[in-house]
Amino acid sequence: MLKTVATCISALLLLASPTYGAGKNVKAGVVADVTGGAAVYGVSQRNAYQLAMDDIKAGIINTGGNGLSFDVGDNATDPNQAANLFQRFTTDGSTIVLGPTLSAEAFKAQPIAVRANIPVLATSNTAPGITRQGPCVFRDALSEEQVVPATVAKTYASWKYKTAAIIYGDDNAFTKTDFNVFSDELKKRGVNIVDVETYHTKDVDFQAQLTKIKAAKPDVLVLGALFDEATKIIAQANTLGLRTHMVGGNGLNSTKMVDAAGQAAVGAVVGAAWFIDNNYSGNKAFVARYKKKFGSLPDQFAAQSYAAAQVIAQLVRGGASTPSEMCDGLRGLKLAQTVLGPIAFDANRDVRSAPVILKIVPGGFAYF
Repeated sequence: MLKTVATCISALLLLASPTYGAGKNVKAGVVADVTGGAAVYGVSQRNAYQLAMDDIKAGIINTGGNGLSFDVGDNATDPNQAANLFQRFTTDGSTIVLGPTLSAEAFKAQPIAVRANIPVLATSNTAPGITRQGPCVFRDALSEEQVVPATVAKTYASWKYKTAAIIYGDDNAFTKTDFNVFSDELKKRGVNIVDVETYHTKDVDFQAQLTKIKAAKPDVLVLGALFDEATKIIAQANTLGLRTHMVGGNGLNSTKMVDAAGQAAVGAVVGAAWFIDNNYSGNKAFVARYKKKFGSLPDQFAAQSYAAAQVIAQLVRGGASTPSEMCDGLRGLKLAQTVLGPIAFDANRDVRSAPVILKIVPGGFAYF
């Protein structure tokens, strides 16, 4: 049963009260999957904003004496609840909405902000068309269209594969995007796609599909999957004795992959917007503070959210305190120094930055 608006509002987590400075006080609404199937991403996002609040108070993130708070609402991996939270943030004085976690949620919820003339900064929505929803919808997450071509190019050059199989969710915007983009890039290189299998979100048994894939003997298995399904697919492929290279999209960018899927996940390759050991200004200190506060290492989703907080703080430091000023600030942003590196937005309001190609290792990632 769908949660009511009242339930959604009661799930709203105010991480900290506004940091009252000498200037104005600005509030940003955040919609994240703190619970539900995508909580592995959403908890990292919530943590990043909580750390950002600490860093604003400590002066590590400079708001120019202005107050800045992040109000995190848990939409529990429910697109309808995401829509309710977006509605909430368009009427409670928020100057911008950050999120939601998944692209499927974004297509349902972000138009609400567009109609209310509230800007949006998407931190983890990678499907095509996100920024086309409105003139003030931006994203600091690299899209699959920006990352997958580089991932295929790098793995193809290294593994010299000739055949591939693909398994993807056919009822989710992100996973369908992975199928489309990976297919196109593989075909460009003359790779023969020997089998395509589908599943539905929340499926738990993939043995029938994987048995067919094993019989096709692909050199590479492409996973168009989010965390819950991806980890089960990898574990069940290992049980069935399916031994092949694996590559996936943004859904595999969690430091918990090996914990959930076992050692079979080690060596799988994924394109990413961030690497934990990069030398960009402030990144290693961010990683250390995150680990100290939460007892675990940040992932890409934490880094993109923290970078969003850095961008918003830069705009607030420059005087933005209303939705229209926030939108204008994002449009006019020349460069922001973030844990992702120096970023800006292109004419389509997508982030301008370069992907990194990583392999899964126990506890995290390493350069591929």
